[in-house]
Amino acid sequence: MVSPPKVLVIGDDTRSFLTCVRSLGRRGVEVHVAPYTLDAPALQSRYIRKVHLLPYYLDGGAKWLHAMQTLLAAEQFDMVLPCEERGLLPLFAHQAELPGSTVLAIPDAVALDAFFDKLNTRQLAQRCSVPIPDGYVWRADSSVAQLQAQLGLPVAAKHRQSYRLQQLYVRTQVRILQDAAEVNQWLQSQQPAPDSVFFEKIVEGVGLGVSVLCHQGKVLQAFEHHRANELAGSSYYRKSMPLNAERLNAVARMVAAVSYTGLAMFEFKLNTHTGQWVLLEVNARPWGSLPLPVAWGVDFPYRLFQLLCARQETPAVAYPSGRYNRNLIADIWQMRTLVAQLKRQPITLGVALLRWLAGFGRLILLREKHDVWVADDPAPAWTEMRQFLAQRLPKRLLPTAVLPKTSAAIAKATSSKPRHVLFVCQGNICRSPYAERIARSIFSSKNLPIAVDSAGMLPRNRRPAPANAIAAAKLSHVDLSDHLSKCTDTELVSKADLIFIFDDINFQSFKQRHPDQVSKLILLSAFDDEKEAGYVADPDGKDIGEFQITYALIDRCLKNFAKRLK
Repeated sequence: MVSPPKVLVIGDDTRSFLTCVRSLGRRGVEVHVAPYTLDAPALQSRYIRKVHLLPYYLDGGAKWLHAMQTLLAAEQFDMVLPCEERGLLPLFAHQAELPGSTVLAIPDAVALDAFFDKLNTRQLAQRCSVPIPDGYVWRADSSVAQLQAQLGLPVAAKHRQSYRLQQLYVRTQVRILQDAAEVNQWLQSQQPAPDSVFFEKIVEGVGLGVSVLCHQGKVLQAFEHHRANELAGSSYYRKSMPLNAERLNAVARMVAAVSYTGLAMFEFKLNTHTGQWVLLEVNARPWGSLPLPVAWGVDFPYRLFQLLCARQETPAVAYPSGRYNRNLIADIWQMRTLVAQLKRQPITLGVALLRWLAGFGRLILLREKHDVWVADDPAPAWTEMRQFLAQRLPKRLLPTAVLPKTSAAIAKATSSKPRHVLFVCQGNICRSPYAERIARSIFSSKNLPIAVDSAGMLPRNRRPAPANAIAAAKLSHVDLSDHLSKCTDTELVSKADLIFIFDDINFQSFKQRHPDQVSKLILLSAFDDEKEAGYVADPDGKDIGEFQITYALIDRCLKNFAKRLK
């Protein structure tokens, strides 16, 4: 028997990732996935054969690279398909160190430079005579006055790149800045180096995208969609539209200029009154609105697989216009935001609500489909709905097992002396490093031979403790001046006998990455004899007094824990 082709899809969202999984799985491809969290609804898809949790890409990516090399050697994938930059950029950086037998569905160096740097995208568009908004590049000698004179206010503030390999899990955001004071405040918060940020003139209109599959600079398939229910530049409800010849020609000129091979979505803004349009940016990888074309007959992910693995240039197919797709949960959240904004404009709000509700009638007319809710793969939608409802429940209705602070948990934690204790908070810069160092002192004074360590859930390493944390710790004779944060990983969690967390945010974050180790968790505040605090709250960003209160609570809890062990 001939084994089916096998693909590793990197991601875990319910838009581009889930669409790629379903597209390939329906065609008989064996789909493995590498998610960032293990409780993502998309992982419930029936088309996923196996889930592989890779280490975060940190400190040059040595652990990530070893894990990826091991996985590719063991599974012999035909293709690896990253659904966004957190998966794509490491693959690009280390492609020479990965097996050549596996196709990496990533852009080449020329396309990466052109499409993943927004300033380079603007320059390419200008060379190809594609209209773009007026812009202003911030340089060392720039001033807000010059910016205002050239573009006026408000403006859209952007970074050249949404993600950088050095800080892969920090995404830069586009900000709309209304006046000079906001511009100055934003610049101070970013501390930009010359050429790292730029500004664009805000263009009124509706957002739309032209999606393409390309091979060596030739467009094999194109699809146009327009946003519906757009709010603040985003929309989770979209409709298919006929291809506009001018925009398609503009896209064709740009992909030809870099001889691009792969998937891409070119985002435009269209002024519906004048008919004028401009290019905003390019997503040269699977994009958020991908469920729409796939649902209505343009199967971009599988055709990419055919192109890269079977060398098949599949012919263009027609698609119906005026068809809609909705990401239901996200669309509901966006409507809640609109309701909050228009609560003092009842007529406008009423019209918007009626238009939104009327849109669901397209389901009856068979002109609308949903991104997540599909007949052949319902489990992701049910999981997403359960998680959505759980978020809306009051905390008092959550089962006690979710908050490990019961007498049974305390008894379990102290029934036998742990050999290794791990403290885990979010960033490993305020609470857990202090707890680690004060615990080491307390355990030593009580003659308790317990190894102690600390880590954070955020995938960011080597961050120092803030100044107020260092100052407050010093008052308790704890030195945090040399502390640098580290992120939890499988090795660190596995060797711990007992893991102290500080609040339910830590619990939820931990459960997403290490669900099989949840039984080791207990809230540190379970050992608070004064029973004043439900959690040990995060003091980050607060004054030194708040840090002192937090550290006093940690002291009290750890002394009580040590006393119970004795």
